[in-house]
Amino acid sequence: MAQNVNGNPTPVIAIQLADPSVPYPEISGGEPCLQDPDFWFPEQGVNAGPAKSFCRTCPIMADCLSWALANPHLTSDGVWGGTTRSERNALRRNAMRRAA
Repeated sequence: MAQNVNGNPTPVIAIQLADPSVPYPEISGGEPCLQDPDFWFPEQGVNAGPAKSFCRTCPIMADCLSWALANPHLTSDGVWGGTTRSERNALRRNAMRRAA
């Protein structure tokens, strides 16, 4: 274990690494999220419906969702693949239940 400036042990925080089997979506430049990135990260309590609607027009929506599901620590906020954080968490829970 590493030590901090006082010589005390520094706790190590493990984070889940990105799943290398799920590549980041190939961006063509026409994706709606490239137009206004802030639009995809609404503040807590703000309706994410408009951003999710734009996602449905995106040619890489499925790849974006796959990547977001595989990388929860990188996509904890915002709309990814037409889903919010709570929707992605529900998808992950359901997938784990099916796998058990």
